[in-house]
Amino acid sequence: MCGRFIRTSPLDAIRSAFSATEGADVIVTPRYNICPGEDVLAVVQAGEARRVGWLTWGPFINARAESIAERPAFRNAVRRRRCLIVADGFYEWQHRGRQRMPFLFRLRASGPFALAGVWERRVAPDGRSFPSCTILTTTPNEIVAPVHDRMPVVLAPESHARWLDPETTDPSALRDLLRPYAAGGMSVHAVRPLVNSPRNDTPDCVTPFDYE
Repeated sequence: MCGRFIRTSPLDAIRSAFSATEGADVIVTPRYNICPGEDVLAVVQAGEARRVGWLTWGPFINARAESIAERPAFRNAVRRRRCLIVADGFYEWQHRGRQRMPFLFRLRASGPFALAGVWERRVAPDGRSFPSCTILTTTPNEIVAPVHDRMPVVLAPESHARWLDPETTDPSALRDLLRPYAAGGMSVHAVRPLVNSPRNDTPDCVTPFDYE
């Protein structure tokens, strides 16, 4: 699964990486421990343009890419409301006995990257309508597998247009995008246990740490 991630790139770098022409007024600050239930920065297709804006992560945090087209909660979203969730890295946890050890995965290429997502407009218990998003997961590659049995779908830049294309409404036409990212393009290091708490959101969260 993908339960936490980071977003540290400035807005100009994000808009450039995702060819977003709308959303210049969005205020972005570095985040080192983004948690479910919070607003996350995402890119959606808005007519001929791409827009950067905020979506609430949850109540469905993750969805398995292999079965998303069949699940009632996501059936319409994967056909008509796909998005790119902006990240600079993601965390996964390894369990050794009672110890829960977080690891940070990044891409070797510098800059922000896209996690495949879908979004939906939902209604909160108080009647408030809000746009929510879910991150798609897939089987792990060789670098993630020793830590966890799932990983988020990371979309390469050349796949962004296909994932966002509103003319593509058949999920089977996008199935080849929902595969593990190449392990050779990623790096990993253990980080301090302080990332385990949602209250901690500082650069110390990404500092390399040795559990040995």
